[in-house]
Amino acid sequence: VQGILVARWLGPELYGVAALVMSVPSIVYTFFDARSAEASVKFLSEFDAKGERERALAMCKAGYAVDFVIAGMALLVVLLLAPWAAKSVVKRPETGWLIILYGSAFLPRALTGTSYAVLATLGRFPTIALINMLTNALRVGLVLGLVGLGWQVAGVVWGNAIAMTVMGLLYGASAYGLAKSQWGRSWLFADWARLKGRRKEILAFLAFNDLNALLGMIPKQLDVVILGYFRNPIEVGYYKLAKSIVGVVGYVVGPLQSVVYPEFARLCGVGDANALWQKVRKLALQVGLPLGLVVISSSPLLPFILPALTGQAYRPAVPAAQLLLIGSAIWLGFFWLRPVYFAQGRFRVWTQISTVIVLLSIVVFFTVTPQWGYLGLSFWVMLMNGLGHAIGLWIISRSKE
Repeated sequence: VQGILVARWLGPELYGVAALVMSVPSIVYTFFDARSAEASVKFLSEFDAKGERERALAMCKAGYAVDFVIAGMALLVVLLLAPWAAKSVVKRPETGWLIILYGSAFLPRALTGTSYAVLATLGRFPTIALINMLTNALRVGLVLGLVGLGWQVAGVVWGNAIAMTVMGLLYGASAYGLAKSQWGRSWLFADWARLKGRRKEILAFLAFNDLNALLGMIPKQLDVVILGYFRNPIEVGYYKLAKSIVGVVGYVVGPLQSVVYPEFARLCGVGDANALWQKVRKLALQVGLPLGLVVISSSPLLPFILPALTGQAYRPAVPAAQLLLIGSAIWLGFFWLRPVYFAQGRFRVWTQISTVIVLLSIVVFFTVTPQWGYLGLSFWVMLMNGLGHAIGLWIISRSKE
């Protein structure tokens, strides 16, 4: 709703400028991000299932430490990069301070990753849902209110930055009390030595997860920046709107993966492979496949829905939205695939798959995008989404034989 209204009020060009301003800090943060939440969920699920409280607390401390170091490094780079990015990528030098503002919000956001892992591991999904609903309501209210008051691009950035800050604080406060009650004391006083014997495995997970995040950044975030660099903010506006509309699918994929990943990790931790594959098969056939087909079948409706919601100025965004929707339907259909790889600790294999997809994406970003713009980019993103999941399914099918 926010994306539709803001796009309508700002128009394609300013909407594209806002997207570029927030994309630059996001890319910098993702470059450093180890995505410790996924490592924390895997090991916290195992430690909790085995009753290893001290190890669980030490894992929390390690996760928070990694996240804050990453956020600090990212902010430093944003401070150095902002003047160039404002001039060469956004093509509006006066937006440099907005880039720094948005990048600063990643510091309090650093509380989110490990805090989410604690809540998910201990099955507190209602708490996660409540925090997400509150912060999203705050984000929508701030962004729409500030844009409505005439703040334009600055309103979008301020609204998102404030909401991101509040989210981090809410997650941190909720997880702190829960971890203390579940595992006996505060993680602040946990002993690093409790992770002895597992440190190498944890560090390897973090290292490969960091590489995975970096690889995932290219098709998911760098696309907007590259499009802005080679083309113009108007095409970025079309493409960003298409991604925002299609991004609704992510509101389904995210919760599904949030629920199944801790359970997969728990089953792998206790060595129950039969129960794992029974659950995977059930989820694939009864959840993933039907939802994916529903999303694909909605693609023909976009030429009627999108212009009615955002105005005729965004009609050129329809083909891009249809292409991206097909790619998202594939992602939804195979939502269970990535959690299986990570629960099994096969992050190296997933990284290899991501590397292949990213290398192919880079070729197109610098060849097709300058000539074919947002439509060529949308087609290739869809194609790579399908190819990545096909390779992942083929490899995991062979490993079961």
